[in-house]
This record gives sequence, structure tokens and C-alpha cells, in this order.
Amino acid sequence: MVLRLLLLSLFLHSGTQTARAEVPDPRLKEAFYFLSQTKTGAAELARADALKIPILMGRVSRTDITATRFFQGDEESLKFKTEVVVAEGKDPVFQALDLAHELVHATQPKNNPFDPSLDLTTYLKRGIEGSGGEADAIAQECRVGQELIEGPAKSQLKVETVQLIVARCQFVWKTAEDEVKWRQSFYFLGQHYRDFLKSVTQMNLSEEKKEAWFKKVDTRSPMFASAVAHKPYPLALLEEYVDITTKICEKTKAARSGRVIATLALLTERCNSVGVSLIP
Repeated sequence: MVLRLLLLSLFLHSGTQTARAEVPDPRLKEAFYFLSQTKTGAAELARADALKIPILMGRVSRTDITATRFFQGDEESLKFKTEVVVAEGKDPVFQALDLAHELVHATQPKNNPFDPSLDLTTYLKRGIEGSGGEADAIAQECRVGQELIEGPAKSQLKVETVQLIVARCQFVWKTAEDEVKWRQSFYFLGQHYRDFLKSVTQMNLSEEKKEAWFKKVDTRSPMFASAVAHKPYPLALLEEYVDITTKICEKTKAARSGRVIATLALLTERCNSVGVSLIP
């Protein structure tokens, strides 16, 4: 599931806040139980607990990350606040699989969304193929699924539940050893192919970069899609990149801090790619 990334810049240091563990929603008790019955899931829950990551319930499973940039003189620091949301109303077994997926996003080191050199290609590749990206998350989701249907918890699963896990993960299991095929399957766009190409074309990218994306994506039916955006990951991440970059550029342009003005030259190319000019 695509991360929902919220951005905030503060120009006065607010001090250090102590992390506090959140009490998980009691409605997730069964999901936690099933996840803890697998070796992979138990390790991920322990990691999340050590990092004090809040796990809540909501409309759709997702990972919310708030990136806050602090300035104090010439010093810049970045802090992240992460929350995992698990979709309500689902069978606890599938909530456990969703949680296994989202915790991959939540527990991995975060990339700096304010980085002036962060371009579309890097953002999409990291989001899909990088550490903690969608490929890793789906692989872990299905690793947990396999451990559930082959481990001690199998006797507690309904036959229909096992069948649904197999249907959900069989492609992942079949292609797991073929790294090239596995990675490329995330770029299948189906009916969204033209929308993706149109969005890339509308960006101010070099012809070389546009051509690279035209060759990367595929017209075959999507194997994986964002539950938040209801679109294949490349298109969902492209729209996310444009939204994040636009917000950063507009806020930077409006700022009058000398420290921010000094970053304008570095941001110019990134801002131009989404159609935002930094010239007042």
C-alpha cells in the first residue's frame, strides 16, 4: 500500500519529544495473534514494538508518515512520525497479512522527501524496488501467509481462508526466485497504461528519462495495486511524487528564510519537473 506522506517544515526548533508506545486497538487482538503465530510476523511485531510504532484501525490499510523538517540557524534536522493503519471489517487473518505488509514500510529507514535531488525515477524505484518498498512488503505479506497455512495456526484457519491466501499469493510464490520477473511485474499497468504515459509526458522531464519510462512500464493487467489510490503502484507513486514535490516547492517559494532561499538553486530542477517555478 502506498505511503501517505505528510510534510511539515518548522523554522524554530521545538525540542525533543519522547516517543510513547500506543495501546493497539483491542479489535486487532486476533490479527496480532495470527501474526504472532508466524516466525516472520513475530519478528516484525517485536521490531514495531521496539520502535514504538502506533497501530490503529481505519477505513483502509496504509502507513502514514509525517516528515518534519526543523531549522535552527544553518542546522537542518529531519524527524519522522509513523503510524500504521489496518483496515477494519476484515477477517483477522487478512488483517494480519495487511499488518505484515504495512510494518515493512513502517520499520525501514525513511528517505528524505525534502532532498532537492530526489527525482521521479529515484522515487518510484525506491517505492517499488527499494528496501521497505512495495516488492519487499508484498513478499513479506505472502511469506507470512505461507507460514500461516503451513504452520501451527493452520488448524485454526477455515478452508476458504486458506484458499484465499493461496489465490492471493500464488503468483508471488511462483516468481519469488525469478528476481527480474518479480520486479518487472510491478510495472504492469493494464488500462492505466495511457494515464501513466500521459502523466509522464506532462512532466518537464528530459526526453531520455521519458523514453526510459515508456520502455519500463507494461500494458499487461496489473498484478499489484495500491489499496489507498486504487491504482497500480507506478501511477500511484507518480501522483504521490508530484503532490509531495509541488507542496515542497510552493512552501519553499513562499518562504523568506535565508536558509530556505539558499536551497532554491538545488530545488530548481525538481520543481520544474512538476511545473512549479521558484522564480517569484
